[in-house]
Amino acid sequence: MFYDIFVQALGLIPSVICFTSLQSGSRKRILMLQVVCSVMWIAHYGLLGAFTAVLTNVVNIARAGICYCNDRPWAKSSAWVAGLICAYGACAALTWAGWTSVLPCWSMMLTTVALWTHDMKKTWLLFLLNSPPLVLYNFMIGSWACLAVELCALASFVLAVWRFDLRGARRAA
Repeated sequence: MFYDIFVQALGLIPSVICFTSLQSGSRKRILMLQVVCSVMWIAHYGLLGAFTAVLTNVVNIARAGICYCNDRPWAKSSAWVAGLICAYGACAALTWAGWTSVLPCWSMMLTTVALWTHDMKKTWLLFLLNSPPLVLYNFMIGSWACLAVELCALASFVLAVWRFDLRGARRAA
């Protein structure tokens, strides 16, 4: 019982951090906090035996570092995006446990494109699209804490699109 609560808490803490960071409107802050979250999710998903999610979070750490620096010449190449997308595909292939292995990888591919762009409208929209595959994946593997927060994150993405895009567009008009 205590072990199960510990494992779920280990998924809940980074999920809450990630969820709240998205309301900051700061791309760099989101990226820094994602590294912290990925480390904790590696432990959480590892304890659940969800190795596709473990590997995708390892790639997430590299992705956050590259995206954080993508305003610098060495990190501007779109080859990084292609390489990261291939790395997520490899995560699914290496840990194949059926079609569910594709869900976190597809989500992280969308997130990669979201973090690569400097257009916050596109970032929010892609974050909105990345959430449903993670909702399904977390449900299927029994990550109840991450599932609950992912549902809240989906609501947060909708709120962010409304706050930063829709409401702002109406004010500008």
